[in-house]
Parts: sequence; structure tokens; C-alpha cells
Amino acid sequence: MRGRFREAAVLAAVVPLLVLLAACSSSSGTSHNNNAAAQINEVNILPAPATTSPHVGGTLVIVGSGDVDHLDTCCAYYYPTYELLRMVSRQLVSYPDKPGNPAASQYPVPDMATYTISKNDLVYTFRIKSGVMWDAPNGPRQVTSQDEVRGLKRLCNPVISAPPLQYWTGTIAGMESYCTGFLALKLPTSPAAEVTALDNFMNTHNISGLSTPNSFTIAITLAHPSNNFLNIMALPMSSPVPVEINKYVPASIAEEEHFISDGPYMITHYTPSVSYSLVDNPVWKQSTDQLRHQYFKQVSITLGESPTTVQQQLETGGADLEWDTTVPTADVPSLVSSHSKQLVVGFVGLETYLVFNMKSTADGGALQKVAVRRALQYCVNKRQMVQISGGPSINVPSTQILTPQVSGYESGLDPYPTANNEGDPSKCRAMLKKAGYPHGLTLTLVYPNSSPMSNQATALQSDFALGGVTIKFNEQPNTAEFFGFMETPSNLKNWDLSIGQWSPDWQGNAAQTYISPLLDGRQYRTGSYDWGDYNDPVVDHYIDRALSTASVSEATSIWAAANGYAMTQDPPFIPLLGNAYPQFVGSNVVNATFLPFLVYVDPTNLWVK
Repeated sequence: MRGRFREAAVLAAVVPLLVLLAACSSSSGTSHNNNAAAQINEVNILPAPATTSPHVGGTLVIVGSGDVDHLDTCCAYYYPTYELLRMVSRQLVSYPDKPGNPAASQYPVPDMATYTISKNDLVYTFRIKSGVMWDAPNGPRQVTSQDEVRGLKRLCNPVISAPPLQYWTGTIAGMESYCTGFLALKLPTSPAAEVTALDNFMNTHNISGLSTPNSFTIAITLAHPSNNFLNIMALPMSSPVPVEINKYVPASIAEEEHFISDGPYMITHYTPSVSYSLVDNPVWKQSTDQLRHQYFKQVSITLGESPTTVQQQLETGGADLEWDTTVPTADVPSLVSSHSKQLVVGFVGLETYLVFNMKSTADGGALQKVAVRRALQYCVNKRQMVQISGGPSINVPSTQILTPQVSGYESGLDPYPTANNEGDPSKCRAMLKKAGYPHGLTLTLVYPNSSPMSNQATALQSDFALGGVTIKFNEQPNTAEFFGFMETPSNLKNWDLSIGQWSPDWQGNAAQTYISPLLDGRQYRTGSYDWGDYNDPVVDHYIDRALSTASVSEATSIWAAANGYAMTQDPPFIPLLGNAYPQFVGSNVVNATFLPFLVYVDPTNLWVK
């Protein structure tokens, strides 16, 4: 998933809209692919591709709310950050635009490098294109294989490491032992001494799985075959890093003020939480970049605007793109009904769910019993949840762990069906009685005081009451307080149910980004988001099998089996909704191509009239 920093900001951004956060295989006749969105009424609303030639010149005007999480690629993990990095940063491989066909954008393609894979699927050899340049302070300089090694080494720096660090440590040979040592490094208090200590460690310690035969070639040896290593390498966190960046503390303001670009644009001015100014990067060459363009002379990004103000500017032509916000909830129905050509509604795998606390002692540890967790599935009126969360254009009922955009999703899998998804409280009561709770349960629900979370909590309280379950509230003041509460292990005794939300780090072959962080009990409290301490050895076995095969089709079948097993045999949570982000583009924008990885349109492939 998009981890702590990115997810926290996502929730804050979407709050005005909706949100916070082989025992049993699949049923015969179901589908394991990710082409089932239409079958559950997930319908993307996307701008039309351009029919005219690109216009070159002018300024792209972006307005929005909050700032990036971190401009440092080592730990950048938030949608708007990715929007900015698409303009100023490149990776060895990345995601292409496919106008009118976002599903085809799920597969990484060569970006600044071509690659080959060894016959045993263990060695990926990348060859960086000549002419891919840094806009370095001392003049243009070729991006090298040593820069890529530096970028990977910095991922586990002890100041601030990559949130989903296990992607790399669990895949690249020797990286786990390297990172164990780096993360244990005792840092001095002086920033200058800290920089020296970090630099010394990286210069004197190597990752055995990384080798650089020459300045254009990097060979990466894996600890085991992987079916999604290219997806991992397409994350901005896998970007090469210029040597100058090691002069600064990672993710510090000083470092971010000296960001060095290898993309089509370069940052000329940055005031945190206020604004960015970008200009076209003179050392970037279109001949080396098949994924991006340089249609603008300048890019202006203004922060601190409210969603309503942003929407007004987009509708009146005062702005071209939005940032860190969404269309105000009240505006969505009219925009949908009027078939607005500026509306962007993309379902990318975002899911809202209700977490079970597996360590709960309420009613004698009722939630530790599978029969109770199965019974509670019938209590929720998901149709009502859709309505109070922005309506059916941007929400659909969810019935399983994985989403239609993720391989392993099973079309038709609904282990706890109810008429019209409206719940069945009488069945909930009957199953609770059979499980030994004839008088129902009393459980505590934790959630942030953020719209519409409060409304969702109230709706859940009413739904569960009909099923014989009394819900008490533990409301946290805001999203930040909520995350702090949930990530403090001692608070596990203070809640039984929690509203959560998750989104994949990419689409397509992305089940790892759901099931590993949410359900792998071996990672509990060590960088995962398994808030309820779910731990099932069968699911863990599926995870290990899926992560050690080079075959995408085999991994898909294994993830589907894990998905089906968990939902039917040992449910970790109650799936509530599949969500979309309703966004908007300005009236002057042409060729606004939706790129699922960005969860918005690609700023490097559009222009203004």
C-alpha cells in the first residue's frame, strides 16, 4: 500500500469526499483477472484524448491544498508527490500513458534504461541510455549506474527510510543485511556530523546483489525469483540519486531546496506549503524519454487553497490541474449528470473496510472467534454506506479483500451476500446466537472526526444495533491523531473495530501491496499496517509462495487463493466500499490522459489551448 505518510495525506485530501481507511481456493467459474470492474459498476469517467496537435509553450497552472510528504525520492509516498516527481524525476522503468485505456498503463516499460532478465529470473541487467542528464550545479552530467546504486542504498537510511522497505529488502540479494546495519547506525546530533556518518556508511558498505560493470550498466541479483520486481523498480523510491544529495540530511528542507532534476522540468523555487516554480529543463532530451514531454515553458504550483476555491479556479479557467484535493462532494452528482468533459473519476483499487482487532477482549474475546467475524459481515448496509460517502458514481459495495484493479480479485466472490447489499441483521443475530452470543455484543469503534467518517460511524452504529451489536465510539480529533492512535501498540486494548482504507502501490500485479502489509502477521508492528494483529499461517504460506515465483499467472492464482481463504475461512475485516477519487481538469487543458499510477492525469503529456 501507500504507506503511513502517503496514506495519511491521502485521507486528509479525500476527507471532503468520503474517507478515511491451500485450504480454500476460488470457486469454479470465477475470474482471477482485474477486468471485472464493470461487473460491479465501477465506471471510470475520463477526459477524451486530444484530436489536435500539441501546443508547446505557456505555463501549466496547478492549485491545491497541502504540500508533498517528502520531495526526497527515498521516502516520497503520496499521490501529489508522485505528480510532481513525474515532471522532475525519472526511473529505470516507469509507467506509460495509454489514452482511453488506463488498464494498459499498469505494466512498466523502459524509461531511462533498457533491461534484460536472466534465464533463471534472478538477474535484472539495466543499461542506462546515453544522454540522460542531471541538471547538476556544476553543469550537465550523465546519470550513471552508480547513481542508481546510491538511490537504492539510501532507501534504508536511519533518518527516514522508504515506508514499504520490505519491497527491496525482501527481494534484492544482500539488501536485508545491508539495511539491518544501516538502520542500526547511531547518528550524531549535529546535522553536519550526521551527513558525514551516513555518507561514510554508504561508502564503506555494499549490497551484494548490486554490481556496476560500467557507468551505464547495473546488474541487480534477486534473493529469489520475483514476478513484480519491475513494478518495485518503477516506484519513485527506486530512482537514481545524484552524488550532491549526500551533502544533506535525507528529506531535510536543505536537501529539498537543492533538488537536482533529470526530468523534463526543474525546480527553480520552493517555499514549503506555499508554492513551487518549475521551468523546462534544458539538459533533458526528448530522444531519451519516450514517456514524457516538455510542452510547457513553466509550471506554477500554488498550495494552501480550499477544495471549493480550487474547483472554482478549475471551472473558470484560472487553473489547469488540481493538487492534493478532490471535487467537493456536493458538486459530484451534477457534474456526473451533466456529463462534464472536465470530470475525472478513476477507480484505482482504493477500498474502505472495517478492521477486526484480533486481540480484542470484548465479550470474552468474541472477535477472536471466526464464527463471530462471519456473523458481523451481515450487519452492514453497504448500499447506505455508498449513499453517505458520495453516491454510486464514486463508490461501490466491496465484498472481498482485493479489488478489481488487482490481479487475484475474483469476479463474483461474495461470501456473505445480502439482497441489494443492504445487510441482513436477522441473520447476523442468528449467527451470533449460534456462536454463543444470544444477547449480542458490545464493541468499541475507533475513527477520526473527519467528514464523512463521522457519518459512516453513525451509520455503522445503527446497522450493528439491528443485528444485536452495541457500538461505542472512540472518536479521534482528526486524521493525524487517528493514525498516531492506531500505530501505538498500547492502544490495541482501547478499540475493537476501526475504519480503515487501503490502496495498491500500483495496479495490475499488485496483490502483494494489499495482502502482505494488511495480513502478514509476521510483520505486525514492523512496518506493516496489520492494525488488528491478524495472523493466519495459511495466509502467510500463500504470501511466501506468491512472492517467490517469477510467473505472474502463478502468483495471480496464489493471491486469489489467499483472498478467497481469508474472506471465507478467517475474515480479517469487513469490506465496505470500493472508492474513486473525483477530480477535475481546467477548461483549457487538452489531452488529459488518466494515469492510474498517479491517480490523476499525467502532467507531462498534456497541454493548454
